[in-house]
Amino acid sequence: MITTPTLSTHHGLIFRVAPSIRQSELGFIPTPDDLDGELDRKLNIKPTLISDLPDGGVWAERFIILALEVMAGARPIAQLSRWCSRKVFTYLIENIHPKKTIPKIGKLHIGKPTEECMEVVLLLHSPARKRALMARFEALEGHWLCTCLQIL
Repeated sequence: MITTPTLSTHHGLIFRVAPSIRQSELGFIPTPDDLDGELDRKLNIKPTLISDLPDGGVWAERFIILALEVMAGARPIAQLSRWCSRKVFTYLIENIHPKKTIPKIGKLHIGKPTEECMEVVLLLHSPARKRALMARFEALEGHWLCTCLQIL
């Protein structure tokens, strides 16, 4: 499903509202912000088999460490833009708390529901409390893409 961009006004200024994200079989795939009307072209994003990619456990752990550093204000968020969907990118932006301590990471538990994705669950140990983190990574276009990230 593709929505066309719309115009909105606020105090006399005209803004273009970006189109929504496409829903695929695997999850959310980021689409380019194309506000000039070329949204009808077909995306050639193809799933990749997990066996064709680097070790998912190591990659997921590194991504999660980087995401936690972003949320603690210790790393610029632009460094993760290529490796996550818009939904995850927005979640990271909304949860940036500068000067927050980075929690210690517990053991990763990895599930592979299909041959094109993996789901990761782990505990975050901070001085105040323990929290769970869950993430979903999909193998697309020859690299891992984080399509869901949530701290519970």
